[in-house]
Amino acid sequence: MALFKKKRKEAEAEVQEANVTLYSCGNDNSKIQSVTESIFRGNIAKVVPGTENQFQVRLQDETFLNFTVVTDEEEMQKQTNGMANYFMQAPLVNESVKKAAIQQILLFDCIIGIVFQVDGNEERTGYIMGRLNDLAGQLYAFTLYPNMHLFAPEGKLLISIDGKSDFDEFYPVASSAMFDREETEADGKRKERSIKVLKEKDIPYIEHMRVSAYEAECTIPSKGEIVHRLAAVFAACVKSEIYTCGEYEDCEGKTKEVLGRLDELYQYSEYLSNGEKAYLNDVSPDDSAHSKFNWRYEGCAVLLWALSLMELKPPTEYCDVSGIGAVLWQNDFDSLMAQAVLRDREEIMDMQDLVYRYDWACVEARIKRKEIAALDGEIIYEWHYALNWLTSVDGITDWDKVSPRT
Repeated sequence: MALFKKKRKEAEAEVQEANVTLYSCGNDNSKIQSVTESIFRGNIAKVVPGTENQFQVRLQDETFLNFTVVTDEEEMQKQTNGMANYFMQAPLVNESVKKAAIQQILLFDCIIGIVFQVDGNEERTGYIMGRLNDLAGQLYAFTLYPNMHLFAPEGKLLISIDGKSDFDEFYPVASSAMFDREETEADGKRKERSIKVLKEKDIPYIEHMRVSAYEAECTIPSKGEIVHRLAAVFAACVKSEIYTCGEYEDCEGKTKEVLGRLDELYQYSEYLSNGEKAYLNDVSPDDSAHSKFNWRYEGCAVLLWALSLMELKPPTEYCDVSGIGAVLWQNDFDSLMAQAVLRDREEIMDMQDLVYRYDWACVEARIKRKEIAALDGEIIYEWHYALNWLTSVDGITDWDKVSPRT
């Protein structure tokens, strides 16, 4: 396995040495030790301090994880420049994601090297890797494996040397300090409600995974803003459907006709995001663009849910596209505004937190090549996207820059 760097014999069992490296912004040795101890709590004999930038974690089986933290500015510049130059060679087709990944690498100011022994016990190895993934999430750190695959904090592949990525869009984060915010009592109660649902549905979760939409920072858009956003998203969905349904010879002409009527009803063209505008202006989009915007019907369902105009289906069933169309086509902006009732802020935040944890479970399951019967990862991703916009996670209100992390 690429995870294993070298081998040696100890006693009668073969022991392999695994090496994982985390890259982050704004973390220091004391915080890293504190978070590490919290994550391994119950499975640690103790954290053993070493030098100023080194420490060990001793597990109950008396084995160690050795941590080395590098924050020296000169060394970091050398390391990140070399790493950026290396990944510049990656044949990633999506140039914007590749460029953003390189920018993210150049922003790193902390490296955490982790070395531990693997003895063939897959359950033990899985446990350790699970805790290290939790650590990456808590520190908002990116994980680099020896096969040169760089994973974002939520477990999605950002870039690999062979040119792969799980992202269609990515926006670099300059400092993890934005993730050091304190949770309020309301945030804690919200998390408890989410975990109760997860337990009832037998969906995996991390007890200590913090919220992403903070009570003190969340700003819900107005009813009018949501209706405008809904119409703009719907317009792009309609184009994707016209181009992929196989019913029309002149897709461009049919799109202009149908969206012309939609613009009369909602003036959606005034509220398009840059990404939607580019797609709608493209006379020959590729299949990936059609697929991306066709999935956004799920986002429309979430926005209609926020307006109390539609209930969400179970997270394993596709949304009711014809029902969404009926709501939009049988109304205009004024009549939709008259019917819509914006759900309570707490209800929207509760849904965001639950779906945030759903999304983490889906990513974790995909990494481990497992399935979660109660969730469809594609549906959950779109729900998470729309809910992050609705709750302005990380202060992001630009639809194109929304970035579900877990």
